[in-house]
Amino acid sequence: MIDRKTDIPNDQQLIIKLKNQERAAFESVYNNYSKKLYYYALKFVKSPEIAEDIVHDVFVKLWEHAATLNPDASLQAYLYKMTRNSLLNLIKRGNVEERIVEEIMNHAEQFTLNTDEQIQYGETLVQTNKAIGDLPPKRKQIFEMSRDKGMTHRQIALQLEITDSTVNNQLVKAIKSIKNYLYLNGTVS
Repeated sequence: MIDRKTDIPNDQQLIIKLKNQERAAFESVYNNYSKKLYYYALKFVKSPEIAEDIVHDVFVKLWEHAATLNPDASLQAYLYKMTRNSLLNLIKRGNVEERIVEEIMNHAEQFTLNTDEQIQYGETLVQTNKAIGDLPPKRKQIFEMSRDKGMTHRQIALQLEITDSTVNNQLVKAIKSIKNYLYLNGTVS
């Protein structure tokens, strides 16, 4: 049924059309909800770029998973839930990255500069550089841009033409990989 006030198909019709991969239905949903979801995300992340990325990711997921949509469900509720989940995932990834960096930094601070510890520090530095060298090329590039050049996630994303969340994911994976490498080589415990 079409809502006579707005001439917009109701949720059930839109979901059925989305399940059939009808681009016009997707555009209708996008035009009707993208700004609302953007402002919803912006309230939490306080970054227009990240809010845009989240909304973009939500609509990509909507299109990719359209076949699994329930025609009896509320489309609006589904979109807001997807946005909320994306926000929670972003927060979790950020917290994990922050904790790993803190662990590495706390461990590094435990070293004092006496002779034995200088040798151990040098070995740790060599192992850390090997771990960085073993990263996949794009992940290594993102890690070095962040750590060596001090670039923000957004600056890296713009330069490499990727999303902020991709930068964040790659940094989390890089730090985890480095930490695992150092642990497996007995450099850190």
